[in-house]
Parts: sequence; C-alpha cells; structure tokens
Amino acid sequence: MTRAACAEGADLALVTGDLVHIGLPSELLEARAWLDTLAASVPVVLAPGNHDCYRADTVLGIAQQWPAHLYGEDGAHFPRLVQRGDVSIIALSSAEPMPWWSAGGRLGAAQLGELAQLLTRCAGSFRCVMLHHAPLPGQAPARKDLADAVELTALLRQHKVELVLHGHLHHNAMHVIDDRLRVIVSAPASSAVARNPASYRVFDVRRDGGRWQVECLLKCADAAGAISLHQRDSWSVPVAV
Repeated sequence: MTRAACAEGADLALVTGDLVHIGLPSELLEARAWLDTLAASVPVVLAPGNHDCYRADTVLGIAQQWPAHLYGEDGAHFPRLVQRGDVSIIALSSAEPMPWWSAGGRLGAAQLGELAQLLTRCAGSFRCVMLHHAPLPGQAPARKDLADAVELTALLRQHKVELVLHGHLHHNAMHVIDDRLRVIVSAPASSAVARNPASYRVFDVRRDGGRWQVECLLKCADAAGAISLHQRDSWSVPVAV
C-alpha cells in the first residue's frame, strides 16, 4: 500500500496518527523508518494519534523520533500550517496520555484559539483541517470522543471550512455538514475487515472561478494486497471570503 500511495504523485501525504500500539522505543523506530520511506517520495504532514501518545514518555519519544513529520521546520508546535498553492492544511494534535480505559482526546483552549486565527488568515484558500479524533459531537463512543468536539465543530462551521480529515474510527465514512463541510475518515492500512478494507484516499482540489471543485478517490487493498479504486466522489463548494 505504501508503494501504491507513493506512486500517486501527490503534493502531500496526510497521516492522521496511530502509527504504533503502546509507543515502545522499537515501535517508534519502526514507524520512523516507514515515515522516512513515505517522505522520500512525498512530503508528510502528521497529526498524532492516541496510541502515539499512549504515555507521557511516548509524547517525548515521538517528538524526538518524528520531528520532521510532526512539526516540519516550524518547531514543536500545533496547530501546524502547511500550504500548497490554494490549499491550506492545518494539522491539530488531539492526542494526550489518558487512563488505560480511555481513548479520548482533547485540543484545549489555546490550540482552538490559534486554529481560529489560522482559519481567518487562510480565508479564501481551500482549508483542510486534520486531526486524529473524530471532530463531530456524538460521532465516537464516549470513551473515544474528543472532549471539545462541540467547540471545534462550532469553529469549523463559523469559518466555513471545506474539509476535515481524521482517523481513530477504523472505517470509511463521509459526513456532510451545512451542505459544505466534508468530514472524512478512512479505514487504516492495518484493517483486515472486509467491509472496511485497508484504504487511503487521493484528493484533487482546484479552483474554478468562485468555487472549489473537489474529487476524492477511495482506494482499497484486497486480501492479496492489490490496490483498486473503490469509490469516487466529486463535489463543488463556494470559495469562502
């Protein structure tokens, strides 16, 4: 699947976390090797998952092992803004160490405040917000939810954001909010569930006058590892100004 994704010729690879299980040093090194392999073909933007930040020492570990993919050249900070042409990618970190029975996440007031500033600054571009946890209230079970999902969703709607990508829920789905915002989750590369096979998506975004034209290709692996197109979605939304 990595080879197929690298061959897509994308401008960026967006990774929504959970690269490890419990953050053992050996796991972090293996994940770094994979990230470096991917980054050799396409620049990587990474939003960490709850398994990546399983313990307090794991948070330090990923900062030491994956800094280029987490932070780029801007230092250890979220939100992270990456721009390519008319597209603005804003990566958030919703992951923090939790009790063993919880897989929840939190953004916090400071990160939400900076997100609001970035969304204002990037108005007029196509804004894609990415994070690990599901952003919508009630989208995830209570033990897996985002504590400030209500506040995040309000910001996304207020600023007329175009796209949110997240992980955490291990299935393929698309939610449409206010006839504009698409919230999309993809089954992880480790998924062996027939109805949600290991997947990745390819997005093509272009501006046509006062509208964004978006195409999303969902590509899945079969039992033998062969990659094929599973679904194609296209939509158009006005440019927010």
